[in-house]
Amino acid sequence: MFIPYAVDAPFDHRPVVSWLVLLGIILVFVLQLVISEKQAAEKSKKVSERPIEEVLKVPASEEEVTGKQVDKKQTVRGPMARFVLDGWGIGLFTYIWLHGGVAKGVVRLIGNLIFLLPFGNAVCSKLGNKLYLLVYLGFGLLAGVIHLIFDGDAAIGACGAISGVVGMYIVLFPENSINCFFLLPRPMAASISGYWVVLLWFIFDLLEVGTGGQSTTYCAHILCVGAGVGLAVLMLKKKWLVMERGEKSILQMLSREEKEEEKEKKEKEKEEEEEEKEGEKEERKDSEAVEKRQERADKEKAEPKGTSAEAKKPEDDFIRFRCECGHRIKVHKKNAGKAGRCPKCLRWVEAPRK
Repeated sequence: MFIPYAVDAPFDHRPVVSWLVLLGIILVFVLQLVISEKQAAEKSKKVSERPIEEVLKVPASEEEVTGKQVDKKQTVRGPMARFVLDGWGIGLFTYIWLHGGVAKGVVRLIGNLIFLLPFGNAVCSKLGNKLYLLVYLGFGLLAGVIHLIFDGDAAIGACGAISGVVGMYIVLFPENSINCFFLLPRPMAASISGYWVVLLWFIFDLLEVGTGGQSTTYCAHILCVGAGVGLAVLMLKKKWLVMERGEKSILQMLSREEKEEEKEKKEKEKEEEEEEKEGEKEERKDSEAVEKRQERADKEKAEPKGTSAEAKKPEDDFIRFRCECGHRIKVHKKNAGKAGRCPKCLRWVEAPRK
């Protein structure tokens, strides 16, 4: 069990209409208990004083009916009974202000106020007071129409209208934290993201259906949440609402995630291209090395056998010979056939002609 009591959201306008709606719900509930129950008691007293024959008669008109059954557990009595949602009439516009008798009515009233206070203030501040009033009443009307189409039983309560406001909150303030007071597992205060609060509220609705609540009523709540989401998205797309600096709608969140995914995809593609280029470069190097080895092998294969490094060297420009005394003599080729003295024995020797 948790109680949300404040939203960490920037307020563009003072949510005056949201406060007035909360005050109106409380005043109508008090009026319903004080005046309607009193009048119903007085009428019941008058009936008890009438002869038994008249009491057993069927009421001649709807004005004599003192109450209407709601949720098969409680009754709205007295003049307020005409404002219950019970067919296509005035009740379509007034049932959202009623909350039943004392026992279940107080619980229903407190539950609605707990969720309407943080969500309603935030959405009202964003939409503006006039537009918020129209939107709130519109969601209540939508929930009533859905209930009459799929069920038709009498109904009261502002849950449908609040559901639409919650849907708009999901779109406008998905990341804004909500201060909550938790009763279980131990009393404590904590701040959690708004979508967790909405998810828990949504789960409670589903559990209420599963434990015997009116399924059509809670289905209407769910459809109103969808209507709130759709309306907020439409208003953002049409630029009827503009998110200010420091605010981030769910569309901006999704857009940011898409951009991040696109960025990651581009980075991955870039890495793959670089790896591919590196691979091609390595392949090119290997191919060039193979070609060079092949060229070297072909060149060696084309040279005649028996060739050596000495054979490839240019011919020597000197003539070498020995004197009769055994001394080695070296003279340039241009002196071939010329005579000269041996450096050792001083004999005249003639350079051979080669």
